[in-house]
Amino acid sequence: MTSSPTVCRVAEVRLRRTIGSRSTRIYWPSPTGPPRPLLALFDIGTPSDTADFDVHCRNICSASDFIVLSVRYAPASWSFRSVIVPDAMSVLQWAADHAAELNADPARLLVGGDHAGGPLAAAVGELAHEQGWPPILRIHDLRQLRRTP
Repeated sequence: MTSSPTVCRVAEVRLRRTIGSRSTRIYWPSPTGPPRPLLALFDIGTPSDTADFDVHCRNICSASDFIVLSVRYAPASWSFRSVIVPDAMSVLQWAADHAAELNADPARLLVGGDHAGGPLAAAVGELAHEQGWPPILRIHDLRQLRRTP
């Protein structure tokens, strides 16, 4: 069994504006310090993948010193372009609107995802750009942020 990396705090948040009142998790690397970058990390996977995704989020938070907002979608449950992308965009909007409360820097928003979450992150970043948002860094390959035990 792999142990989970240590993060300072993890909180469950229910977002009402999203598909089915989306449940998300937020991971903070430490309790104090200046506002940090916030990574909205998207995943499309099965419920059995939840523990692995939690460890992945903890690894990224610990290794990068980012606040990580994890967002999971079930595969093939909704239309990608017409439902999931706008939903993910509303999650990113929520993160931007609540950055100060999260001790995040709204000027340093990032989107990322592994596997099927990667194209979702790319689509959200492109949509944000088209809507005139400040630049959002899109991370397509998160492997370099993973820690191996």
